[in-house]
Amino acid sequence: MGEYNELQATSRYTGLDGLRGLAALVVVIHHCGLVSPQLSAAVDSNGTGSFEPWVWWTTFTPLHLLWAGHEAVYTFFILSGFVIALPFLRNSPSSWATYYPKRLVRIYLPVWASLVIALLMAWTVPRTAGSELSYWVNLHDEAPHVLADAFLLRGAGSLNSPLWSLQWEMLFSLLLPIYVIGARSLGRYGLPGLLGLFILMAAGNLMRSPLLVYMTMFGVGVLMASQREVLGQWGRKLGRSAWLGLIAASVILLCSRWLFPPLPVGIATAALDGALLIFVFLVWPPAISLGNGSLVRWLGLRSFSLYLIHEPIVLSVTFALRSTNAFHVLMLALPLSLLVTEVFFRLIERPSHRLAEAAGRVIVIPPGVGTKDRKLMGKLRGRTLPPHEETKAVKGQ
Repeated sequence: MGEYNELQATSRYTGLDGLRGLAALVVVIHHCGLVSPQLSAAVDSNGTGSFEPWVWWTTFTPLHLLWAGHEAVYTFFILSGFVIALPFLRNSPSSWATYYPKRLVRIYLPVWASLVIALLMAWTVPRTAGSELSYWVNLHDEAPHVLADAFLLRGAGSLNSPLWSLQWEMLFSLLLPIYVIGARSLGRYGLPGLLGLFILMAAGNLMRSPLLVYMTMFGVGVLMASQREVLGQWGRKLGRSAWLGLIAASVILLCSRWLFPPLPVGIATAALDGALLIFVFLVWPPAISLGNGSLVRWLGLRSFSLYLIHEPIVLSVTFALRSTNAFHVLMLALPLSLLVTEVFFRLIERPSHRLAEAAGRVIVIPPGVGTKDRKLMGKLRGRTLPPHEETKAVKGQ
């Protein structure tokens, strides 16, 4: 998330914008679904108990694909690994010196703005629990912890709970050089390395270690970025039947924890689906066309804004109406979320991109820097440039 500029610069892979937009839309539908006490209970049931037929069909069949919110976030993680690492895996890598200020500004400013909006909405429409409301909705009746939420690295409370994923996003962003070094070290063994990462992720799933599971997901994206040419060559050899088989497999993997509950490695299998989806949107022309469609791409370019602001809107609609009908809430909250997303994107996210670029331009190697220092700073970016090109190259990042 928050990779708007990076992916725009990677014009060959603009179909991934659409995949991110679809994933963000699924997260919105997911939270609207949790407004229903029956659906919320089914999600927490681990597949045990009796359910009304409509609840069972919605939750424990491939229909869950439409509101698989957690699985969509796993796809976000792998996408972030791919997109954020890609500029540093090219023959002319980006500057590490400018990366950190740009990344921090790009994430933190929209997050802080979303917390202000969430706080104002919670004050305007009090979040008062009720026995008629779902367990998930009632979880949001607690005092906000704005400063802790704003830090991100300590997780997130209920004020704007989707920020839980930004804890791992920020940790990955800080550790990105380690991921890039690892991917470069593997070289042509990157694809076997992917298998190792999924095994590691499954082990983390069994040990119930969020750190191991989520941080490995980013690693999958980084390795996919390092092996993008090989993946492209493989994809171009596949026929229509093979692609349809991959799509069918991805649906099964995505819903695996719901189709086969309780599945001990359900998170790992869902992440494998996320990697498959990225492969599909990287190479398969119909998927690329879908991702580049005007509406889907609009969603993709605003996916971070949509992700940040939708839950406070869903909750405000729910608490204002005291509603337990997920469909009614969706019909109101979705268009409101899309409208506020556009405003938030124009007033907050897009200006934060500009500010991030300005912050990056502050980090410029002066022309008079000594030869040894210039070589050292060049190595930080993965190359050493002649003195007359050094400043120009940094300004161009």
